[in-house]
Amino acid sequence: MLSKNAQKILNEYFNLPFVGVASVRAPYFNNARHRKRGELRVLIGKGTATEIVEEAKIISLQYYAGLFDHAGNCAAGAEVIRKFLIDNDLGIECSGFVTQILRAHFLETKNIDIAKKFHKSSLKQLVRFLISKLRPVENISVRVWADDHNTQKLADWKEAQAGDVIVILEKQLPAVRNHIILITENSGDVIKYAHARAWEAEGRYNHGVAVGEIKIIAPGKGILEQEWTELGQTGEKNETWTEAKTARVVEVRRVRL
Repeated sequence: MLSKNAQKILNEYFNLPFVGVASVRAPYFNNARHRKRGELRVLIGKGTATEIVEEAKIISLQYYAGLFDHAGNCAAGAEVIRKFLIDNDLGIECSGFVTQILRAHFLETKNIDIAKKFHKSSLKQLVRFLISKLRPVENISVRVWADDHNTQKLADWKEAQAGDVIVILEKQLPAVRNHIILITENSGDVIKYAHARAWEAEGRYNHGVAVGEIKIIAPGKGILEQEWTELGQTGEKNETWTEAKTARVVEVRRVRL
């Protein structure tokens, strides 16, 4: 199981801690699309749920959007808030989502800060190495999660457990990108997961963090030969699965401690 703090952080992305309004799900934000660098982590899709909320307040006050009263309580509904977040590029991307949750998990269970422990850049690239030390969360990408220094590929993906990840490299749809999924539970027959993503079918305002499950129907075959279900969709209507099928690499990996 994920630790108590990790589960709390995961839940907060699904119900951002706005005062006065519930059920605001964190939208998806991809820094690679917007080419933002050197900014606060909340502005590049790497922030915590609380940081997303606080930045929304700052932007609302700065531009007189009127979404909050003077006490910081929401003066708008959940859908208005979500639209505001998306229009102002506030959300979470896939590696930021996984990093924030598992950073809390391993701090609580092993007293290890994976954000600082992870290998991100070689000393040969001195400037990049120093930046990664000063801004550890901001410099953890899917490629960093896929690095053998940081995680190891499971010989048998069916042995996945809470805290493991599914790394998807160079998927071709909707463009060539990398992706990462957090495994939250494995009952033996079903692997449950959570991630931050955007489906084409959801349009501009309906994307964000989501949960799904992988039902093991063919134990002797690969993970993509199983039944993936998300938002009640399976097969070709499940865009997470269809995109993963176009990838060069799909691996279940575990953090090296």
